[in-house]
Amino acid sequence: MRQGMIVVGVLVALGCHTVVHGQPAQVRRIEGHRLGGQLQFDSRTQKTTETATLTFIGTDGGPIFTVDFVAQYAGSQPTSPPLVVDVILTERTIADEAPQMTMQVDGQPLPLVARPHSPRSVVASIPFDDFVRLANADAIVEGAFETELVFGAAQLRMLRSIARRWAGQ
Repeated sequence: MRQGMIVVGVLVALGCHTVVHGQPAQVRRIEGHRLGGQLQFDSRTQKTTETATLTFIGTDGGPIFTVDFVAQYAGSQPTSPPLVVDVILTERTIADEAPQMTMQVDGQPLPLVARPHSPRSVVASIPFDDFVRLANADAIVEGAFETELVFGAAQLRMLRSIARRWAGQ
């Protein structure tokens, strides 16, 4: 029960909008269309970490958002539901996609290949039953960073499929 209350608190905090000079901050609304995933099996622990990634790219040149749903289970295929699913929302600016970094050593340029190190990110862990309820929803809008992310139809279908698979069905 305590974990459920913490999750509710985190989700409420994510949904709050900043007020500047008495005016609510302008909220962007982006519908997601991209999806992907990753499986990682640890042969030492015999556990799999599976990540489903939903990507939201606005048309206004603003930041790119990803929502990752991460679960761990024993073995290479789930035989019973995971206890929790981590929901990780990350905001990356367009500049993060190809960051610029230069260095000179004794007056000569040193070639560097820069990559992002730590994007703006928040995480909440939800019980698997709440993930199933979320996955079976007709509409999902997640709010954070003054942006509402509207899950697209393909993303909703993917979440339903993953929920069934993680449940061992």
